[in-house]
Amino acid sequence: MKKIILASVLTTVALSAMVDANAAASGVVCAAPTSAGNGTITVDTSATNEMVVNSFQPKCSANVHMVYDQQKSYFRVGAVSSAGSRSFRGSTAGGSVTSEATCTGTSCNSGAAVSARDSTNNPTSG
Repeated sequence: MKKIILASVLTTVALSAMVDANAAASGVVCAAPTSAGNGTITVDTSATNEMVVNSFQPKCSANVHMVYDQQKSYFRVGAVSSAGSRSFRGSTAGGSVTSEATCTGTSCNSGAAVSARDSTNNPTSG
């Protein structure tokens, strides 16, 4: 019985570590600035968990919401202009930048960018 309990505990610890190691890093590159400017992105200089390993300064156009999601094996993005009428998506999992959906007025927001990002190819399916 002790061996079964010990095996269960070790399995739980191992699976928890795998989930943490494979957790995707998500973030906001641009939050609809009123004028063009610099965006932000998480860089993994140790090259262990994320796709982006070299530091760079993304540029944001005025009124653009852009969000990303990355793991070591993929990067995907969603974007929308609060002054426009469409959201866009793209990924390294075989998905070029593509028009995703229409939006109008206040629906062209960060939520539309997140929806576009999340509609890209499932990055773990290859």
